[in-house]
Amino acid sequence: MEILTFLAFCIGGLALFIFVSLFGDSSAFRGTPVHWLHWLFTKGCCQGFWWLVKTACGQGAETQLTHVSKYCCEQRNPVLQLFYATLLGVSYYLYCRDVFALLPLPYAPIWHQWTGAAVLGMCLLLMGVTSYVDPGVVTKDNEAFHCSLYAYDDVTNTQKDCETCHISRPARSKHCRICNRCIARFDHHCGWVNNCIGLYNIRYFLAFLVANLVLCLYAVVLLCVVLKGLLDKHHMWHERRPWQTGGLAPVRRPAARLLQWLLVYYSIPVMLLIFLSIGTLLIACFLGYHCSLIVKGMTSYETFKWQDYRDHCKAVAQDSRSAVSLSSWQLWARWAESQSVKKQAKQHMAHNMYNQGVWQNLSDVLFPKHAVVSKQD
Repeated sequence: MEILTFLAFCIGGLALFIFVSLFGDSSAFRGTPVHWLHWLFTKGCCQGFWWLVKTACGQGAETQLTHVSKYCCEQRNPVLQLFYATLLGVSYYLYCRDVFALLPLPYAPIWHQWTGAAVLGMCLLLMGVTSYVDPGVVTKDNEAFHCSLYAYDDVTNTQKDCETCHISRPARSKHCRICNRCIARFDHHCGWVNNCIGLYNIRYFLAFLVANLVLCLYAVVLLCVVLKGLLDKHHMWHERRPWQTGGLAPVRRPAARLLQWLLVYYSIPVMLLIFLSIGTLLIACFLGYHCSLIVKGMTSYETFKWQDYRDHCKAVAQDSRSAVSLSSWQLWARWAESQSVKKQAKQHMAHNMYNQGVWQNLSDVLFPKHAVVSKQD
């Protein structure tokens, strides 16, 4: 069982690293070890690497590294898109060479080559669509229309002007510093599609996630079928051992022996199975997170705003309890303020004014009527 333990440890560690890196900055993990690990894996490691480059190579290397960092992190660029396309291309090449080449097998006909290519093409197509569809850019021409879509709740969305775009920022919108434009119903900026996710393209973004989930899940299931077919073909499920009567009896091989045999003779398919299984789990979690937000009538950006509001309420309450040197009148005023903030927080958090019910929330995202109206305007 040593090899199974080692593989489980490696897979678990890799899955934890990917999960923390992608989701550790979420408002749900603030103040937890997951948030600290996210800082360590991202900013902490970057700061350490920055210090190492500056110490070892001097100021010139640090300047060049700063330019690269600004291009990759503070400007629209196709780096992650190229990485995604390369990752798909390499994985598909290995899949064709080491998995599709084994077909046909029992329960795995050869037409899976064409269906697999079709799903892969759908992923690339949806990435392109999500990248180039207007996410809902707010301009002076459509400012009035977008302002009429949602009311301000004065908690996560307050009326203010955008000093960069010189417009009145609509409710639920945000100025993206990477795209340098205001986006209606802003959710987040996605480097994988090199575009903001907003009012008009979030449905294509969800379709992109679904396509990638289908691709990974399809590849995992087919790999399991192929590996089982290989074990059947080579009669590896049982081995013949001496029996008490002096003859040989079939005995089922332990899972560790089967895995060891697969790693020796079919290592690439096994590695693909591990990699794609982790990818399936992560994409499923990310898709589930976005679906839960849509059902609740929220966006990713608004979850951070709500968390900031809760932190503010807690800070006001703690400040009122820690004010021991104030007069009785000041203490009473501070206590009354904290109670008022708590009451407002409970009212706001109990009722999200943008939550119009599950079906209406889904309809607003999947079949937005706003896009048609805005084009007419």
